[in-house]
Amino acid sequence: MDLLDYIDKNSSNIIKIKVVPNSQNNLFLWEMNDWCLKFKIKWVPEKWKVNKEIISFLSKELKIAKNNIKLLSWETSRNKTIKIDF
Repeated sequence: MDLLDYIDKNSSNIIKIKVVPNSQNNLFLWEMNDWCLKFKIKWVPEKWKVNKEIISFLSKELKIAKNNIKLLSWETSRNKTIKIDF
């Protein structure tokens, strides 16, 4: 299953992810418990870099504009909620 298939199965286009910063590369590790995706990211969690990198990665993977991806809950938490508009 790829990321687009996962989002298509979620009728609201809202996904939950858990971010693991300081990884060697950007990578989705699929479903954890309670419909949450684990996302390893190479950036350190400072000055919104992680959030920008998540949006950029999703934009490239899904081939959609960055402004179609909204972080609904993000601030300083590793658990994030994202809405994707197609």
